[in-house]
Amino acid sequence: MSESDLHLKNKTVRHIKQTIETCAMPDDIKICFVLSYPRSDMGKGTLVAQLLAGLDDADVIKFDGLLNTNKSGRHTTPGHDDFGTYEQFNPGRTWGADHYILGGELYKNFIDTYGENENLRIKQHLSLYLEMTICTMWAAIGKPQVLFVEVGGVLTDPEVDPIFTPFIQRMQRVRDTTEVILLTESGYNGEYIKTKSIQDGVTMLLSHSITPTIVVVREPEVFMDDSNELARIERERAIINRIEDNLGLTLYTVVSVPNFAADHMASYTSFAKKRIVPYLQPAGYDQKKVLIGTSNRAKYGDFIAYLGNDYELVMPNARIDIPEGMHSLEENAAAKARAWCIMTGLPAIADDTGFFIRALNGEPGVAVRRWAGELPETATQEQFWDLLKHKTANLEDMSAYVEQCVAIAFPNGKVRIVRNRANGYIDKDKLDLPYNGSGYPLAAAFVATERTKSWDEMSADEKRAFDAAFISDLKAALRTYFG
Repeated sequence: MSESDLHLKNKTVRHIKQTIETCAMPDDIKICFVLSYPRSDMGKGTLVAQLLAGLDDADVIKFDGLLNTNKSGRHTTPGHDDFGTYEQFNPGRTWGADHYILGGELYKNFIDTYGENENLRIKQHLSLYLEMTICTMWAAIGKPQVLFVEVGGVLTDPEVDPIFTPFIQRMQRVRDTTEVILLTESGYNGEYIKTKSIQDGVTMLLSHSITPTIVVVREPEVFMDDSNELARIERERAIINRIEDNLGLTLYTVVSVPNFAADHMASYTSFAKKRIVPYLQPAGYDQKKVLIGTSNRAKYGDFIAYLGNDYELVMPNARIDIPEGMHSLEENAAAKARAWCIMTGLPAIADDTGFFIRALNGEPGVAVRRWAGELPETATQEQFWDLLKHKTANLEDMSAYVEQCVAIAFPNGKVRIVRNRANGYIDKDKLDLPYNGSGYPLAAAFVATERTKSWDEMSADEKRAFDAAFISDLKAALRTYFG
């Protein structure tokens, strides 16, 4: 094949790419693909309507893979299709042909424009043409800061997959501001949440080399009247863990949505504003206020010593019970920080600490306070101190190490993890004393290898010097949000 033949063969692709360059959306424009699984009729239009109502500068383009419409240009009765849903929850706004891509018209316009150029292929050529079409439509509807692309059908449909899969892949590869919102559903067997549909939907996207960034889960009707927000956060935690355990994807932006009755849809708007809209907004909190998710004054005091000069740190004004599992330190810390962030709307710091005594095969391990399940959740610090004495009474090797995992959860859904580890030993002389009530039983008995004092005996300046690298990591994680 000659060079001129190659030049001719790529004529369509070159022209489309040049057109895209002239009308491309700037990097700070957020483009959000809204997909559903396992069915099309799961309420994508209703979800988009709530998100439009919660964002100041947002608009939507709807794609339907249908080949034709009725004479009105809509595939169903006006007022009952997705445009009607958008309008219902966004009074004063209207949507029409300039927000609509019909599959049949997309194909026809493409062939009419480029059909004589070369042997055209769907995945390469039509996918780029779809991108060009959306870019030009975005410009025509006023260049909104957030553009939703509601994809009719499901991604695996033959009229959707060949053109949208490579398009979304491209956007995720080159634009950090690309969001892929998967709308799916959970089940309930009377005892626990069933996540098969969720896992199948995420698996489907991953198999297409697409990573979901927000998973919106419709709850079963049994939870319709459940207003317990903390219980809902725990259901989300179960989903997050199942996705991570089975699919290897850590995704904290899972939102379990109540099954709102038709006459309570205004509650959906309020819920979406609080729980989903923040995930679509940029980082950059106006005030440098951070919640320390603990009721432990000693722990709060340590964070004040570390971060108090740079941030306004606050303690919760109420207690919430977030169960500590034995899954991992990271999971416990992230679950606590995420719950506090959702409940208060503030960036939240929470931690979980593991204590590992080598001669006891690593006990108490991750669940320190409960001593790997031997103590109840309600155990007091004094009860822990007494058990620590009992467990170590006959040990010759008192070496141990502490692992601290700090999670910082931000309102935009990001969670940063910072780790800290100290090797050392349990000082038997200190352990023989009555518990001093400081707030950390281990802080009164554990001595790190690099120091001669227990944590309780150290001054704030000594703690800052000892944990300088850890403090630096904490501040770096906070800067990812605050700048």
